[in-house]
Amino acid sequence: MQALRQQQKAEETALVAVLGASGAVEQARQRRAAELAALDAAVSDAEAGEDVALAVLGALMPADRAGRLAGVSPARMQQALRRAAGETVTGKLETLTGGGTVAMRRRGRPRGSGVPRRAGRSGERADVSSATDDEHRDQQERGGSGEGDADDGERPAASDDGAA
Repeated sequence: MQALRQQQKAEETALVAVLGASGAVEQARQRRAAELAALDAAVSDAEAGEDVALAVLGALMPADRAGRLAGVSPARMQQALRRAAGETVTGKLETLTGGGTVAMRRRGRPRGSGVPRRAGRSGERADVSSATDDEHRDQQERGGSGEGDADDGERPAASDDGAA
């Protein structure tokens, strides 16, 4: 009988210890969740500030050059240009330029630039054209057939003197 009472007392003591430890674990998890939420908010605010700064720089100079100067990838630069609030960017530009107007740069690539298009929003690769294809397309839109013209983007054939 004495051995059973000691066993029961040991079990009760162990159960109280488990319940206390479980409570401590739950409190630590709640603290971690609160701290992570605060850190996530801080990161989000910092990213929003970086988006605005990059978008302002991208409005003042070509986005690809601005991205290189800022040390960010072209994808990050484009993301910043999309995510930055237009009113905020306009306000920062007015502050920087003393209220003068700044011509906002076009966000797409110039027609016929020869720079491949980036992947679309769906993740599929969009049309990747060369400068020659763009020039050919431009010429077709102007009404020319592009066949046999000297400036249709094709290289001249090797000379007839036999040199290859």
